[in-house]
Amino acid sequence: MTNYEIKTFNETVITGYAAVLPLPTIKNISEVSEKKSHHFLSLATSGKFPALMAESTDKIGYALSEAKEDYLEYFAGANTTTNDPKAEERILPAGEYIVLKATGGPSRQLFDQLIRTFFGEIVPENPDLYKEDTFVVEALLNGNPKDAEVELRIPLNN
Repeated sequence: MTNYEIKTFNETVITGYAAVLPLPTIKNISEVSEKKSHHFLSLATSGKFPALMAESTDKIGYALSEAKEDYLEYFAGANTTTNDPKAEERILPAGEYIVLKATGGPSRQLFDQLIRTFFGEIVPENPDLYKEDTFVVEALLNGNPKDAEVELRIPLNN
């Protein structure tokens, strides 16, 4: 049995930038993972993500993955007071979330491992925990993508 916990989170407004990616499948999961990394790297090197984090209220880097009709919206951002007119906002609703944690390693690898664990082990054993039309939150807790402390958060299907 894989370890996860249920935590309650307050509503959080994330300010950041969206990328349009292919919907993940068994065949393209590595490609989608690379595109997620590329999106974050481009925001980091352009200075956009460091600007968001500089005024972050919780010092957590967020990524929100949500399947739309024929694509995956991958939204990277922070709970921040930064006011970039090109940035967008997404709201993470208050409520209970399934939380999986990992530490020690590159953040993308840790997130991918947690996603595989959730969808490959937890959901098949507990299908009532996940509803198809929801989103997945990746939270980088320690600000270090090379030696990361991360949480994967999925809204609980109530």
